[in-house]
Amino acid sequence: MELPGNKILNTAKAWLSLIRFPNLFTVPGDAIFAYLVVNGRPESPNFIYMILSVVSCYIFGLVTNDIVDYGTDMKERPGRPLPAGLISIGAAKFAAFVFGGAGLLSAFLCGPRTFSVALALILVIIGYNCIFKHVRLLGPSALAMCRLLGFAIGLFAAHSNVLSSYVFYPAVFFLLIYVFGFSVSAQVETEEGSKRTVLAGGWIILCCSILWLASGWYISMKVDGISVMGEMTPSICFAACLAAIMLLSTLKNVLKMHLSYRTSAVPPFIGESIRNLIIFQASACAFAGFLNAACIVAILFIPAWILSKIYYQS
Repeated sequence: MELPGNKILNTAKAWLSLIRFPNLFTVPGDAIFAYLVVNGRPESPNFIYMILSVVSCYIFGLVTNDIVDYGTDMKERPGRPLPAGLISIGAAKFAAFVFGGAGLLSAFLCGPRTFSVALALILVIIGYNCIFKHVRLLGPSALAMCRLLGFAIGLFAAHSNVLSSYVFYPAVFFLLIYVFGFSVSAQVETEEGSKRTVLAGGWIILCCSILWLASGWYISMKVDGISVMGEMTPSICFAACLAAIMLLSTLKNVLKMHLSYRTSAVPPFIGESIRNLIIFQASACAFAGFLNAACIVAILFIPAWILSKIYYQS
């Protein structure tokens, strides 16, 4: 007979697994960067509402993903919380409703434009989970759009149209292509004979990582006025180090997949690629001159990495 304390603990673990808890640490950084580059004020209540909105919408997407995939997971991932019976479908639907509502409410508190973006994000998430997920190219494109809309929530929550950093544009480009790249690999992560597709996604994110290091460094040094006459600042040095770490991590993973490819290695590869978004977000903040924010975002990588060893992430 299971003790009450053990039952509560196991239920909590099941919920953390359902929402892919390590992934949540990769969510707020996009919105934080976008909020800051349009001169958003961190002391404003909108800063907290914005983070609550993007995280809640993300959880909504993860829960509805497992609800829609219940039949598939019964065959391919029977250990997931829903097919394993650790969480009921009814409870999962209620949680999706609560988190979807929380995401919209938090966005509404930031203003009507932010609410409109959050509503669009919810609709794209539903479209992805129900329609586009298994459609080649459209599925990864929908996921990239989800990340872009989270980015946009940060922009509109700031209530400012003053763009304070040219790093903004390459950051948006990198985010879209990078998410598209690992999503291409994730779309076939459980399929045998998908080596070429997985590696194609890997090469996309590797090329993006190279371009991000080069463009972020160049733009912050030559255009933004963050440094004077090309002077290296602590912020730029920190950003370059983070971008180099992300590049080396991606290079390692792509080479490993080339040399010893196996299907079981694909989910960890995707998980690390998702986790590296935190490094990108921190480097984007640093390239734009927001060193304090960059350090805070970078710290999120530590719990994400530790928890990825315990909870399903891909």
